Amino acid sequence: MASSRMSVRELVGPVLIFIGALFVVAAIAMPLYLVGQFQKTPMDTDYTTVSTSQRTDGSSGSQALPAQILNRCSLTSSKPEVSPANLTRQQRVVVVKPANSDRVTFQAGTSVRINQVQISGETVTPSSDSTSGGGCLGALLSATKDRVTTNRTTGAPALSGGGSSEVQLDSSDKTVTIPDRRGLQYRFPFDTDKGKNYIYFDLASRTTSPLKYVDSTEINGVSVDHFSQEVPEANLASLKDANGGVPQGTQLTQSASWYGGFPGIDGKQVLPADLYRKTTRDLYVDPTTGTIVNDRERVQEYFKISGISDDAPDALKNFSLTNLDATFAYDQKTQEQRAADAKDLASPIKLWGRWMPIVFGILGVLALAAGIVLLLRGPRRTPATAGGEDPYYPVATQDTDAGTVGTRDDSANFRGSDTYGGSDDATSAFPDLRKRGGGAAGAGATDDDATQNIPRVTGDEPHGWSEPDENGPGSAETRRDDDPWRGPAT
Repeated sequence: MASSRMSVRELVGPVLIFIGALFVVAAIAMPLYLVGQFQKTPMDTDYTTVSTSQRTDGSSGSQALPAQILNRCSLTSSKPEVSPANLTRQQRVVVVKPANSDRVTFQAGTSVRINQVQISGETVTPSSDSTSGGGCLGALLSATKDRVTTNRTTGAPALSGGGSSEVQLDSSDKTVTIPDRRGLQYRFPFDTDKGKNYIYFDLASRTTSPLKYVDSTEINGVSVDHFSQEVPEANLASLKDANGGVPQGTQLTQSASWYGGFPGIDGKQVLPADLYRKTTRDLYVDPTTGTIVNDRERVQEYFKISGISDDAPDALKNFSLTNLDATFAYDQKTQEQRAADAKDLASPIKLWGRWMPIVFGILGVLALAAGIVLLLRGPRRTPATAGGEDPYYPVATQDTDAGTVGTRDDSANFRGSDTYGGSDDATSAFPDLRKRGGGAAGAGATDDDATQNIPRVTGDEPHGWSEPDENGPGSAETRRDDDPWRGPAT
């Protein structure tokens, strides 16, 4: 009787198909689900960037003093003085509350410091307390503290539901709320697409301007996309501080002679001036993680006479006094660190979003193919004999006559045949058990022959075994030890 259980060989095909399908599903699911868990701004984000002032083509600054600043000490002099300077801008960005699985809040403290400045032809190093070196010109040129809640994946502001958007302009604890902030700022979205139109928020002017893709390059082993932005001229004096007034340092009130004099204008006439600013920004972004690897900004701040009429002299209309003219860019150490940060963020994304799906996909396809092939071929089976699977009951085969084609007809040798001419003598006797000490007493004389005659089956009964008694042997009959038919004697 054949077994109903599958052999190990028969199970291999279905198991391989199951494993292959599982691997293919995993290869598809990894980029769709698992990668999304890595494409979020880390909650432990905390980094510092250092940007140094650099000389740009067309600027009047030297290699040592590439920037230009308005010497604040000259505000009490007879005329303004614009001094060459070496500046450093430092910014620390850290994630603070509110923050959850979908949003984080960036807090960025930014300062611009004067490393060296040339005053009246002499290069000095201002002190932090403004008591030595630069005189009234201290080492700290400006400082701000910004706070904004953003989406952890896209980097866009997420201000609803308790989000934060505010800026602190001075040393006081008061902040200015920016409710309509739009655009990216401290990072780009994961999977940055150079074909999309992104906008970027400029904190100094509190305005948003579009970004334009320029080209792609490489910084410290990281492929980056280069975006540029032109922030148009903005009047900083039109903004409000925490008290609703004009921000400190955005307005001047000096006599016409202090500005240098204007035709037709009395030198003693007091003229107000507002501070304007425009910026050209170049951002180099790792498209995989949205990390800004380098930030290069050309900042131009200048005072313009305000409140003048349309018929005012052109000299008055076109007057401009430099407050700040500098190009800042990440120093080499900062670029290396930002590139390393980008690689760290990209590592699990590339592993589970690219390489592991490829490996799982290949293994899955191979397993599916192998399983299907094994299933179609089926298991090898040993050819069954004509009598079935039981070797103890073979079916007799017909003899083939070596001299003729076909088989010999042996039907005449069958006992039931009318033409049977054989003898039953060979099966008409059986051994006398009494010679071995068995059988019933008085069963008859012994015979030295190996067999003795027994009555032949005659009449209409078929040749072969006689019909057994349905009730079995009687209980009175003697039971032999080797006879399983007979019941035990009582």
